[in-house]
Amino acid sequence: MPSNEDRGQTTSAEPPYESDVPMMHALFRVMRAVMFDEAPLPELDALPLAQLRLLWSVFFMADATMKDFSVRLGVSQSTVTQLADRLVKRGLVVRQDDASDRRVVRLQVSPSGRKLLQEANSRQQQTVASVWNLMSEEERSATMYALGILGERAESVRSAQGRPVPLHHNPSGSRNTHSGEAKESVGQPVVDLMGRRVRGRAAS
Repeated sequence: MPSNEDRGQTTSAEPPYESDVPMMHALFRVMRAVMFDEAPLPELDALPLAQLRLLWSVFFMADATMKDFSVRLGVSQSTVTQLADRLVKRGLVVRQDDASDRRVVRLQVSPSGRKLLQEANSRQQQTVASVWNLMSEEERSATMYALGILGERAESVRSAQGRPVPLHHNPSGSRNTHSGEAKESVGQPVVDLMGRRVRGRAAS
């Protein structure tokens, strides 16, 4: 007799992505509401994900080289070059020769590209600020304490797995009062997460 799968019917088994770890649902709920359910700008939503990741990386890593972006995105330099070519044609990125070494090419966001990304970044910051402003001082303290523990434990696990989380450049040079280390740029980790998300709005 054919199985439910053979007949194209679903079984009652739990989906393979479900987790018994309580924080999984909480993390998904936060990421969806705060980060991933914003209505995208049409000009950015039209970009393939690989181009979008590079564009945001250029935005947060001004004047970086092709090699820098290759390391940041985990792709070959030839792939970065191809993606940059497409963004240049769209008028979102410009190339700059290095004055001290003609062999080095740096990428910068064009004025029109910067305007788009600043608007998208502003929307994200407004959402986060609105959430923060709804919280009491006690809730803020508890949240920051819990997130600090979660981040440190997660980084420890990644290091033990041989996949340490890379640090990100922060132009302001501000310090993290919890660990004493320089704060990371908020935007770049979001770019990294974008490479692991499904584009479009999550199913309700």
